[in-house]
Amino acid sequence: MVKVLHVEDNATQRELIQRLLEMELQDCQIKFASNGIEGLECAQSWQPDVILMDLRMPRMDGFEAITALRNTPTTADTPIIAISAWANVKNEERALALGANRCIVKPFDPDEVLQVIKACLNIDRAA
Repeated sequence: MVKVLHVEDNATQRELIQRLLEMELQDCQIKFASNGIEGLECAQSWQPDVILMDLRMPRMDGFEAITALRNTPTTADTPIIAISAWANVKNEERALALGANRCIVKPFDPDEVLQVIKACLNIDRAA
């Protein structure tokens, strides 16, 4: 069972990722959070295998959430993939410096999202 936490304030984006993962990843469980605070709480209690993190959200943005996740022992090594329309070169470098494993720009290519998730989880492409 692969556990994916998607931290995203936009319901349409959450639905797109959910459909993609349900179609393409076998035995996948997905939970959602609509801001960084909810994402931190869910990550600490649920222990996902990978976190998809929007960068621009209310209450606590993705940069703050990435920093907090990396400073928490239970989530310090959890792969984090930043997915954001706000992912220009400066913000991508900042997210990576704070501890994101990869950055993907919206609108995203579904194949790229799957490839990056599988790479972070060491899942063979044919699985």
